[in-house]
Amino acid sequence: MSAPVFISYSSKDRDIAETICKALEARGLECWISSRDVHPGENFQEAIVRALRAARVMLLVFTSNANNSDEIKKELVLAGRHRVTIVPVRVEDVVPNDAFTYEFATRQWIDLFNNWEDEIEMLATQLGHVLQTPKAGDGAGGEAAGAPLPRRRFVARSSNRPLLAAAAIVAVVVVAGGGAYFLRTDARVSPGAPAKPVATAEQPAAPAPATAKLPPPAASALLPPAQPAAAPAPSPAPEPVVQPAAVPAPPPEPQPSAAKSPDEIAWDKAAAAGTRAALADYVKDFSNGAHVQEAQLRIADLILNGPATGKNFDGEWQTTWTCTNVGNFPGYSYRFAGQVKDGVYHGVKGVKGEPSSMVLDGKIEADGAAGFYGEIIVGSSVVALGAARGTPSDFHALAHFDGRSANGKRLEGRACTLTFAKE
Repeated sequence: MSAPVFISYSSKDRDIAETICKALEARGLECWISSRDVHPGENFQEAIVRALRAARVMLLVFTSNANNSDEIKKELVLAGRHRVTIVPVRVEDVVPNDAFTYEFATRQWIDLFNNWEDEIEMLATQLGHVLQTPKAGDGAGGEAAGAPLPRRRFVARSSNRPLLAAAAIVAVVVVAGGGAYFLRTDARVSPGAPAKPVATAEQPAAPAPATAKLPPPAASALLPPAQPAAAPAPSPAPEPVVQPAAVPAPPPEPQPSAAKSPDEIAWDKAAAAGTRAALADYVKDFSNGAHVQEAQLRIADLILNGPATGKNFDGEWQTTWTCTNVGNFPGYSYRFAGQVKDGVYHGVKGVKGEPSSMVLDGKIEADGAAGFYGEIIVGSSVVALGAARGTPSDFHALAHFDGRSANGKRLEGRACTLTFAKE
């Protein structure tokens, strides 16, 4: 099987490469990716050579892992030999090393870590233009002929940003100062305008009226002063008034408390019982209740801390982890092998502790109820809701096993599902 778009990626970035593949195929572009299109028993190297020879475009998923991959360097050489157009796609803000800098000097590329929806549309459009043009001749070096995107340069994080910010601040101050200068100029009085009267704090005093002549004093004014009258006898002091003691007010009567909702009553009953059956009944009866997540987490803990009695499910299980889109962050899905022994499940995707890895452990009970605890190490911020590469994220999950299949879901955070198929 071959396809016009060959997706080149590091094996450590399989999840993001498959996400890009699905996004392009949803937009009508046929892709070839080794994780899906190299069949069991097929020679891996030969399959890659055949696919590259038939491809029109090599889409390079560029990350820090790809930056150090010798296998991708070999694929670049093969793409040049077969005149395949190379389109680098960065999913991390990584500057290429010397070998890739030489390869990308004249290439066009797209960054998917800024705005997934806009950039994936731009990528699909660019690939469509490349596929519509004839394959380049011997001297073309694998470059596309039509509808190029603006050239971009890989640039490391600049240390001159503080200087640019200071220059911007100076420019704002100059503009603001100029505006203030013109405002002051407009407020000045023009030379020919008449002066406005100015009010003073003091006004001249009014002239004092003429002094009137007084009549001569009366005869009584010449007599000696009269003797003072005797002082009146003091009145007796008033009797003190005794105020009655204040009577304390009676305490307020207790108000009846508001009645609990059926949800709260059911939760109190389930939490008091503390059994898996009681908690499961609450979740069943109040699927949108206020305590559903807490009830599910308690169920998972009860299973994980109890004995694993589901030995009838022992064997190899192919596990698929799928997360849905969240805003501009795309969903993704990946598969890995797991094993159940004596009712205990263990599965690992990738290399434990490394980016793009997942470790999942759980226990299964005889009736098929299963609880899990897992840890993911972020491989790319594009599919991890902006979390930085290498960030750990742990979670709980519940599932139910039935015969040779099982289905479950993550309990915290982003909505993700687990499916299991017995091999």
